[in-house]
Amino acid sequence: MRAMNFSQKLVFAYTCIVVIPLFILVITAMGLIRSSRVEELEANSEGLLQENLEIVKKNQETCTRFELLVNSNGQLTLFFTIPERSNEDEIIETMISETTMLERTIETVPNIYGLRVFADNPNVPERWPIFMNSSRTNLKALNRWEFNYTADYLGNLGSLKYESVCTTRRLEKNHREIGYIQIAMKTSDFFPFLFKNINEYNNDYAYREVLNEKTNQMELIPITNEIIERANEPLSEKLFEEFSAEVFRRKQGELLPGGKVILKNNSEVRYSSWVRVPDLNIILLHTCSSEQIQKSLFLIQSGILIGLFITIFLLYFLVRYLTSRLMARVYKLIRGMKQVQKGNLEALVEVTGYDEVTEAQQTFNKMTEQLRSQIEEIRKEQQLIADTEMKAMQNQINAHFLYNALETIKMQAVIAGETDVEESINVLGKLMHYCLRWRVHTVTLEEEVDYIRSYIYLLNIRNDYVISLKTEISDECKKIVIPKMSLQPLVENAFFYAIEPLGKDAVIKVYTECEGPESDRIWLCVRDYGKGISEEKQKELMDYLADDTYERDSTGSIGLKNIQQRLTVFCGKEYRLVIESKEGEGTLIKIPVPRQFIQSEKGGDAQ
Repeated sequence: MRAMNFSQKLVFAYTCIVVIPLFILVITAMGLIRSSRVEELEANSEGLLQENLEIVKKNQETCTRFELLVNSNGQLTLFFTIPERSNEDEIIETMISETTMLERTIETVPNIYGLRVFADNPNVPERWPIFMNSSRTNLKALNRWEFNYTADYLGNLGSLKYESVCTTRRLEKNHREIGYIQIAMKTSDFFPFLFKNINEYNNDYAYREVLNEKTNQMELIPITNEIIERANEPLSEKLFEEFSAEVFRRKQGELLPGGKVILKNNSEVRYSSWVRVPDLNIILLHTCSSEQIQKSLFLIQSGILIGLFITIFLLYFLVRYLTSRLMARVYKLIRGMKQVQKGNLEALVEVTGYDEVTEAQQTFNKMTEQLRSQIEEIRKEQQLIADTEMKAMQNQINAHFLYNALETIKMQAVIAGETDVEESINVLGKLMHYCLRWRVHTVTLEEEVDYIRSYIYLLNIRNDYVISLKTEISDECKKIVIPKMSLQPLVENAFFYAIEPLGKDAVIKVYTECEGPESDRIWLCVRDYGKGISEEKQKELMDYLADDTYERDSTGSIGLKNIQQRLTVFCGKEYRLVIESKEGEGTLIKIPVPRQFIQSEKGGDAQ
């Protein structure tokens, strides 16, 4: 598998830096949305349950008001107590007026399905379907509230025999039971919410709390009929068991008055709210299926995830584009390095921008330039060493023969008593020995000055005028290590170009100059007091020395250019010869050397 390059790693890293927090944010947002929707669903369930409870309480209160209406009717209750005290006309009139009054009252409350008043006194005449005798049905066996009740005792009055919610209560007069009042509402009017399905996700239920005589356990019995069964899907067995356990769970020894519960059956989840209605001995339940939010959450989450992936996709290509733009200059720099690695020192990179990469590009170009310069200097140094060794080898040819010949001439001069000849030969031998040590490339300033003295001595033998050598060199500077034959060529030039043309006594001065204790260099100076150099010639010489192009001296002599080349190799490019001259006053040539060379020791026979 191919490894990612740096830019790809950078794109991946930057994308992850943005995507990971974004992904965490999306997951958190999805969780918050889900939590919000669940809370909204639970609140909706609780709100609808409270509405249903208000409807039930309102219907319960309506039944209570009708009971009070009948109980507060003194004329009717007195009639039920002693009907025999009234004549037949009074009885008929009372029954007609009371029946009319109750019928009108029922008409004002459409929810009241039926109102029936039962008299215990058999002397009270019946006026159907309002007034009847208690013996018509077993009223004592009825609970205070009956659900799914049908008045079978009504005979052929089928329109009054619908399933209903019926409350049966005692009529009393002065704490004496005189009959019953029975108020009925259609089940669809008492529990209207059971007969309508808001949507496929919301369901309402009502259960009676009934004691099972066999198990002596309370059970929940659904309040239902065919219409309710068609309107609402019943709870599954497992969900019903969970709900029953919650309803009959006790807290601090008492049954819970209501609450929230999440009913789960495999993938089916219902967020539910329920409440106990003690007076009716029933439980109201409202459930909201999780499918209601699952579909909306799926759409929301799908939209968020699609948006996230589109964002990641666009972000990746945006980061990739910006990274490629930023890395293009870096790759140019890398390609330049590879060219240098292959040996192409002419490689340069285009400098663009104003940032760290720009600095790296400039540094690279400077580095290649310095490499080329250093390699050229090394080449020149090697060429210079090769030329110097070649010249030394040429000068060393027949060295033993010359020494032997000089020794023979010296012996002849001794025998003949020619002490001057003997001294001259000694000096010449010393000069030849100094020059022919070709393996030694550095000497001390003191050794170079001794050689110059010998050279001046020989010049004075051959001339009819005297050349004087003056030196002003401190003991400290005598130990400076310098390239061999650095000062002698300057003395030789002074003789040939400044002194010999005049043909009279002359002075050559060799001395050192120190710019100060903090200066990093010392100047080696050779001065003559000859005819001097014109400004044009002086400028020509300085331009000639300023040209660092290596120049091979084919004559075998050591000139100014050779001295400058060896000084550059030995000390560095910043160390340059200085020529100061005025016509008729003489010439001064100064050679700079590092002050640190004072502490250096003579290099012995360095190769």
